[in-house]
Amino acid sequence: MDLFMVWKLSATFNLSKNDQWETPPDLFQLGCDYFDFKPTLDLCATNFNKKCKLFIKNSALDMNWDNNSWLNPPYSNVKDWIRKAYHEHLKWNVSILALLFVKSDTKVWHECILHGKAEILFIEGRIHFWKNGKRSKNPAPYPSAFVFWRKK
Repeated sequence: MDLFMVWKLSATFNLSKNDQWETPPDLFQLGCDYFDFKPTLDLCATNFNKKCKLFIKNSALDMNWDNNSWLNPPYSNVKDWIRKAYHEHLKWNVSILALLFVKSDTKVWHECILHGKAEILFIEGRIHFWKNGKRSKNPAPYPSAFVFWRKK
């Protein structure tokens, strides 16, 4: 495959050096409604795109997550966020709802999500995330799912 064809194929997705994408509000609400959950803390947000009154803008991976939380992590280091969410759920007995891209063949999915560790809602089709309050033209490069670690 020549270089032009590779570029053309990659251009149909939201591949970007900046992986700060906003969760569409209706999709966030769908996840909350499906799992009958109202998070109090957004773990990966800015004041502009937060989904909860309380939010963490920077360094969330270095903090305690002792509140029921929402998480839409960046694609660039998603495995760190998945591990952190799972371990904080166990440590604090909190519920965490995450919107993740699906790579169910990976070690982190098997260690932290699959085999009854979390509830999963697979989303049909590819998500069109938002950028600066507007729907992106192209869909995400991977399928997505809501992953819910429910407190006991």
